Amino acid sequence: MFVQLGGPDNVAEITGRRGMLVRASSGKGVTYQARNTKDVAMEMVNMHEKQLFMGGKKLVAIISEAGSAGVSLQADRRAVNQKRRVHLTLELPWSADRAIQQFGRTHRSNQASAPEYRLLFTNLGGERRFASIVAKRLESLGALTQGDRRAGLSLSAYNYDSGYGKRALMMMYKGIMEQDPLPVVPPGCTSEKPDTIQDFIVKAKAALVSVGIVRDTVIGNGKDSGKVSGRIIDSDMHDVGRFLNRLLGLPPEIQNRLFELFVSILDLLVQRARIEGHFDSGIVDMKANIIKIQGTPKTVHVDHMSGASTVLFCFTMDRGITWELSSQASIEKWQVKSTDPA
Repeated sequence: MFVQLGGPDNVAEITGRRGMLVRASSGKGVTYQARNTKDVAMEMVNMHEKQLFMGGKKLVAIISEAGSAGVSLQADRRAVNQKRRVHLTLELPWSADRAIQQFGRTHRSNQASAPEYRLLFTNLGGERRFASIVAKRLESLGALTQGDRRAGLSLSAYNYDSGYGKRALMMMYKGIMEQDPLPVVPPGCTSEKPDTIQDFIVKAKAALVSVGIVRDTVIGNGKDSGKVSGRIIDSDMHDVGRFLNRLLGLPPEIQNRLFELFVSILDLLVQRARIEGHFDSGIVDMKANIIKIQGTPKTVHVDHMSGASTVLFCFTMDRGITWELSSQASIEKWQVKSTDPA
């Protein structure tokens, strides 16, 4: 990838490497080449690369944890390169604290624009556990998410360990344990063929047994011969982190199907909350054709310590109507005119 981006002439490398292996022009063999030059000491090579990136001479920077300590790469207003940063994370760290530090390399004060973040991982459901942990930690700190809603795609999209996530997990567990019906059709199944749903439940239950989520398992005899029963303890019923962690121990097929089922139930709960008006979207931009303040602003609370007041503003917004409603109104108006006797 380093070569595809243009090599050392176009890419600033801020890592702990002292040199690199360069393939010979003939294509046979490689040679070792130091990262520094005669004009730049090895101890200053990372700082030199940073200056080239901030000065706009190199528009791509590759950083590692070993070389990024104390390095600021935000779109600083004092720098020549004020282009919006797109921060790609190729490998999420195990620690959320380290992830926060990495994201902080491109998101600092005095920046011309906030960065966009892209978390890259495979389509394995269990691997999303790491993104979930990082997103939850960042949301708890109010950093890079809805606190700065213009920092690109909100990382809250990766936070499965939320109140809705806990409810979705409980509903999925109860459906698999056949305590309640599943609220959605499992992936790879159809409602027209109940046998496919039952087959999925059997496989899902066996998978949960294999990773220790379903405990005290008993294999039935007689009429229920071969049927597995057990229980999921209360602390596991809402533990999204444990579920995502245990997914890593499952084969990819059932791992992905379980994760897709969990996300489908989560999406259903969020959609219901939106319809009922209970979903908290955080800070959002209100858009309308006409916005007018309604009434006089009202002070709803005054802090006794600081004297700061919380003021309620009410607005009326005219968003217009949709194209479908407008077309229908035009058709109805035309029909009325066409039936009106001349």
